[in-house]
Amino acid sequence: MTTNELTMVFGSPRLPPEMSPGDEAPPGTPGTGENVCRMCGGSGRVDGHTCADCEGSGKINEGIGGA
Repeated sequence: MTTNELTMVFGSPRLPPEMSPGDEAPPGTPGTGENVCRMCGGSGRVDGHTCADCEGSGKINEGIGGA
């Protein structure tokens, strides 16, 4: 089935969760977790402006664990 056919059968396609520029993966992705933004140190601000990496939240989503 094409995307259009699936949309007609199942309704609107689900959009992936929004990502900030500093995120390594969308929120909720297995093997990832929330962490403090390294660019702003969790404040959400850099030099008096909104942090570009976390978009002001002070948090980013990144891979965890590893071998």
